[in-house]
Amino acid sequence: MEAFAIIALIGIGLLAAELLLPTGGLLAALGIIGLVVGGILALESSESAAEYIGAALITLAVLSAISFFYISRKVIRSTRHLPKRAGTEEMVGSEGEARSTIDPTGQVFMRGTRWSARLADGAAPVRVGDRVTVEAVDGLTLVVAPAAARSVQESEHSEQRGS
Repeated sequence: MEAFAIIALIGIGLLAAELLLPTGGLLAALGIIGLVVGGILALESSESAAEYIGAALITLAVLSAISFFYISRKVIRSTRHLPKRAGTEEMVGSEGEARSTIDPTGQVFMRGTRWSARLADGAAPVRVGDRVTVEAVDGLTLVVAPAAARSVQESEHSEQRGS
């Protein structure tokens, strides 16, 4: 097997790995370089079909670079304005299910785990099985309000803003 074929296969493998691994484009860049180097080596080879293979590898490298550039721009643009949240911060705004009466404290089932919970200020008591919305996280305790009450409060706020 010719050296250009081995280098080109490694380049294609790196491009495929970029699709599966979060490397930030490093493997894609190395894969594109591998295709270009494989194409140049193929053009210099004495094999009969090497001229076509070399041109095809370089064309594939250019198309891969253009595709990667436009796709990565779209991904960055679509994720740039998303809030950066992790851990318990991402639980705020999520819904869970009351596993006990919450008046003023109780338990909520959320994301496969039981959490200690307490009612948010001014929130009505919650019965077993009711849906609750997490308003805040205080250590390992969720501050919750009934999910329906939150929707009513939000609609009242939006009506007041519209007036």
